[in-house]
Amino acid sequence: MVDTDIYSDLNDQQIAAVQCSLGNKLILAGAGSGKTRVLTCRVAELINKYDIRPSNILALTFTNKASNEMKQRLEKLLRISSQGLWFGTFHGICRRLLKIHWKEAGINEHFTILDSQDQLRIIKRIIKAKNLDENLYDPKALQSFINTQKDKGKRFNNINNDDDKYRDIYKEYDEACRQTNSVDFADLILLTYEMLKANMKILEYYNKRFKNIMVDEFQDTNTLQFNLLKLLNGTDGSLYAVGDDDQSIYGWRGARSKNIKFFEDEFNNVEIFKLEQNYRSTNEILSVANNLISYNKERLGKNLWTNSAKGNPVYLYEAYNGDDESNFIVEKIQEHISSGGKRSDIALLYRSNFLSRRLEEELNSRSIPYRIFGGFRFFERAEVKDVIAYLRVTVNTSDDSAFERTVNNPPRGLGEKTIQVIRNYAKENELSMWDTINQIHKTNITSTRALNALNNYISIINELIINVKNLDLKNLIEKTISLSTLTKYYESKKNEESLSKQENLEELLSTAERFYQNNIDSEDVLSEFLDNAALEAGEFQSKTHEDPVQLMTIHSAKGLEFPIVFLTGMDEGIFPNENRNLNKDFLEEERRLCYVAITRAMHTLYITHANMRYMHGNNNFLIPSRFIGEIDDDLLEPIKSNNTRPFKSNKKYKMDDQKFDDEYSQETHPDHFSQEDNSVYIKIGQRVRHLKFGNGVILSYTGKGDSLKIHINFESYGKKWLVMSYAQLDFNI
Repeated sequence: MVDTDIYSDLNDQQIAAVQCSLGNKLILAGAGSGKTRVLTCRVAELINKYDIRPSNILALTFTNKASNEMKQRLEKLLRISSQGLWFGTFHGICRRLLKIHWKEAGINEHFTILDSQDQLRIIKRIIKAKNLDENLYDPKALQSFINTQKDKGKRFNNINNDDDKYRDIYKEYDEACRQTNSVDFADLILLTYEMLKANMKILEYYNKRFKNIMVDEFQDTNTLQFNLLKLLNGTDGSLYAVGDDDQSIYGWRGARSKNIKFFEDEFNNVEIFKLEQNYRSTNEILSVANNLISYNKERLGKNLWTNSAKGNPVYLYEAYNGDDESNFIVEKIQEHISSGGKRSDIALLYRSNFLSRRLEEELNSRSIPYRIFGGFRFFERAEVKDVIAYLRVTVNTSDDSAFERTVNNPPRGLGEKTIQVIRNYAKENELSMWDTINQIHKTNITSTRALNALNNYISIINELIINVKNLDLKNLIEKTISLSTLTKYYESKKNEESLSKQENLEELLSTAERFYQNNIDSEDVLSEFLDNAALEAGEFQSKTHEDPVQLMTIHSAKGLEFPIVFLTGMDEGIFPNENRNLNKDFLEEERRLCYVAITRAMHTLYITHANMRYMHGNNNFLIPSRFIGEIDDDLLEPIKSNNTRPFKSNKKYKMDDQKFDDEYSQETHPDHFSQEDNSVYIKIGQRVRHLKFGNGVILSYTGKGDSLKIHINFESYGKKWLVMSYAQLDFNI
């Protein structure tokens, strides 16, 4: 029996959610509302009050960490062993079921599980066997396609796709898995679903056994996981789903936020409970979070509150530029450290990875240890290292390591066999690999396709060698990115990861320009830049015991909390991100992401934005994020830089969630100027028409006179930089 004292420190809402009757329950658990404790106490309640055996309770989570935490709490609470509990992730539980019912699932008893890299290797092998161009049929894009279809519960024979080869590759991939007695992660759930649906006796057994199913982070379930839960729950089960529709931020990887809304429609006699008392943040922080999320229309609705004492106001810092923003943040960090605070109390959160670069520079310059949580330092990121490797070959053609990284990156049709031939020839003849490929045409050891690819690579490097003497650092790197076709390669992927890579390459241009300005008197800026990149990349991240400041994307911060949070880069176009499709659903997810960031803060929250930021190799004038404008003025305490141009009330930054082109207010930017010999005033957000590209909206501008360039997002052609004196833009639309 469970001691009833375990409920003594639960609040009224938590008690109601824990002690409710059997049946289908939806628990809307706000950020910091103690959902893990509620889940654990609910299990205890089922065992204590309803005399349900622990082995008859199925608990599903999204991480092993969450599952293990529940087990440990339950062991302590009930003084029982967790052995025999059916607690685990969706993938872990499905693996367990498939190990029991492998025959019914139509797989081998001793099946192995493929990781992401194993999956990718099989797909690459199929592409090669079909003699397909990897630039047209990118392995990672195909991997994403296959996994997405499986997450929707679809096999190759019941999908619609314009390209039959996608279906064919999916089919051959499945056949390869069967031949090797392998399943991938997505298949663990799909095979389980198919097995249960096809075997009524087995399904009935688990319907009876697991009359009580618990699900954590229900808002993160995808279509297939939702359908699996419906199947397992049956017509008279008790599904206890805990989630927060305001924290659904993984739509880009298949999570379906509307599953919470569908819960009442798809399950019988649903009862909803809300956990709104927050034990993490101050009332000031919660007021900002509640205010912002209220703009989302597709939500069930709840309002976080706390009994904690009055805390610090939520600070809004309006920086002159990106440098000013990072200086302010690091100065505040130093103040905290000087007053005896811990560095690890502080988290710097950002929407996109590229924003970490300027923060890293400032932290390094002041010798403050930091750690990138869930990611890499800027110069350790693969796409940045790729460009650096091209530059290394350019200044030192004998650099075989850089050669190997670049010769088939992006893919040019060179296989590992050809690379090994080059290695062997170089070793036997005591040559660098670069010298080898310049001689290799004299031998008969490579195919025509390989020779063409190598000649293409040679021409790229030779052109870069010429340009080393003619271009400054930023323009050389820009030329390198262009000639290598890395950006074009990433643009073709059209996924979240590739967008992040493009942003990092753009930030590399900005980093190069800053480095050049700081080392303008150097005799060899390029060599110094490469040395600096190598030194930074070679430094190991600070360890936990060194008490580092934490840097991370907001997605990585989900589930974490920190006494002090800096939410940085709150500029329109950065957050929400202009590179994404800003439709209504995406904007609501972006707003939820901002809500998640705000609710990571326990005691102190700073929100920062910049009036100007060096991006894309240029100074760009910016306006604050619409999310700042949605927060009531009296909930924020403004802090202004001494260099900041004056702005009016935050209210003027509010925008309607309509089409992207219409979302920029023409009254939002105070700076405007007339071009020489032209009476037209340029404003951020202004609509224009181009003879070829059609209608668009001005995002930013740089330069003046004949050098004036305007960054425009066109409805049909996307974002383009145009020289004003040649563009022939129509401003009267």
